Amino acid sequence: MSYPIVIKVINVLSFVFLLGLNTYSGFFEKSPYHDNNLTYITPAVFVYYIWVLIHFLLLGFVVYQFFPAANEVVVDGIHWHFLSLSVFNAVWVWLYSTDHTILALLPLLLVSGQVSYVYFTIKNRYPAATFGETVWIHAPFSLYHGWIFVLTIIGVFVAFSPEKTEEPPTVLTKIFVVIGLLFLELTATSYIEKFEGDIAGAIVIAWSLFGVAAAQDDAVIHWAAIIFGVFTTIHILKPLFKKYVLKTREEQAPLIRSQV
Repeated sequence: MSYPIVIKVINVLSFVFLLGLNTYSGFFEKSPYHDNNLTYITPAVFVYYIWVLIHFLLLGFVVYQFFPAANEVVVDGIHWHFLSLSVFNAVWVWLYSTDHTILALLPLLLVSGQVSYVYFTIKNRYPAATFGETVWIHAPFSLYHGWIFVLTIIGVFVAFSPEKTEEPPTVLTKIFVVIGLLFLELTATSYIEKFEGDIAGAIVIAWSLFGVAAAQDDAVIHWAAIIFGVFTTIHILKPLFKKYVLKTREEQAPLIRSQV
């Protein structure tokens, strides 16, 4: 068995492990994907369904990796990092499920580091040249990168902020929540402005911001999440507008002038 084949087989096993873990964790009483350890930045449960799309794209990734065109990016770029992020993800779920919410931040940060390494490596060294590379290589890790950032923000609040009660949050809590939402919005903006219109991670964050708005009834937090979600959505539409509207107009302009 050659070295590249070993990596690809390990990727398949890692995907099966990650899928099984996240599916089984839904049955944990203290799963990070349930309505427990509620904070004032916890989104609605539907936000966590983003895992379904991520897993679907990762399934495409472990299939597409066996095509010759994906050999270099998988073997030299992603390498063993998909295995390590799957393992760290498992440790995070276990620590969170056993109420070690502060300790759970460490493996969550390690997952974030591994996903970030893969994301920036394939973004900078292996830009997508085909539709298959865009959908099955870049898209899953872009979504994963944005989603892990959202989970990290939520995890920090679970570990250090007061638990949500029927009482309204304090002014200090509101300030920290708005700052957390601002971090999410600024991160989404950076996907668009700094990473050449990478909208996948920004979509995850916009989805999460609207999920926070749906789950939180405090006026300040609710409306802050909506406003930041709208700003994020505008940034998502910006590169699409440039690509499909302005470009079309620019292409039509010379044609119209030539006819005149």
